[in-house]
Amino acid sequence: MRLEHPVLTSPLAVKNTRGGLVVLERIGKGQAEQGEAIELDTIAGSCDAEVVARGTSAKGPARGSIVRHGPFTLWGFAGGVREMTGPGRDLFINTLHYAARQGDQVVLERRMNKTRFGLEPYLASAGLLETLRQYLPEELEKASKEEVEAWISGNRPYLRSEGRRLVVDRFARAQGIPNHKLALLERAIECLGDEDLAAQALEVLERYTGQDLGPAAPAWRAWYEESADYLYFTDCDGFRFVLDEQAQARGIPFEELRGWSSEEIDYAVD
Repeated sequence: MRLEHPVLTSPLAVKNTRGGLVVLERIGKGQAEQGEAIELDTIAGSCDAEVVARGTSAKGPARGSIVRHGPFTLWGFAGGVREMTGPGRDLFINTLHYAARQGDQVVLERRMNKTRFGLEPYLASAGLLETLRQYLPEELEKASKEEVEAWISGNRPYLRSEGRRLVVDRFARAQGIPNHKLALLERAIECLGDEDLAAQALEVLERYTGQDLGPAAPAWRAWYEESADYLYFTDCDGFRFVLDEQAQARGIPFEELRGWSSEEIDYAVD
């Protein structure tokens, strides 16, 4: 659990050991007896969701037991108050207080596809590796675990989705610019004036913004200058830049309003 998170401190001080604590007096063996858990690959790195705590789950690795998405907060532990430990009851009360304060949050991202955050846990066992293959390019279907690990490690900053599968954005990789950074849009606009790269650059701009402004650079540059402060990148909602209309209407840059920016993520390290 995140040590700095208010669910450990407000309004009650929750007794814990470096963020860890036992919530239930008895933890069952099956999922129904343990509670509900959320896969974290669409939560980690999200602009409107957060992982507050992880917990025991029969569903597999990298699961969240207390998770917030916009105004919605999941308490994932099975069992009533009488089945909780003392610290567990305090944590439950604090989580209720925290959830009540999130009512004005908005849901910005839909959970539509796999993200690049959730790939490594699938490498934990042979069975999970086979499950992972359905989300990777077809040329990796016979690849070894080591080869899959190397592909993920070398390409994470440039991944995007094509239907169910994750693929490498070759334009982003060739330019050396992660596709979640605004610099990629800036570079693509510059390349509209390059006869060799113009068609590829236009495809990149249309794919990542959903805009249809034609091949002329001035139109794209005007749109970008007007919108850049209010754009955010989402992996789970289609690997694209989205305009935060609420931030734009208020005249407050997205990062300032939401306290989050994909510009700060380093997929080569995180």
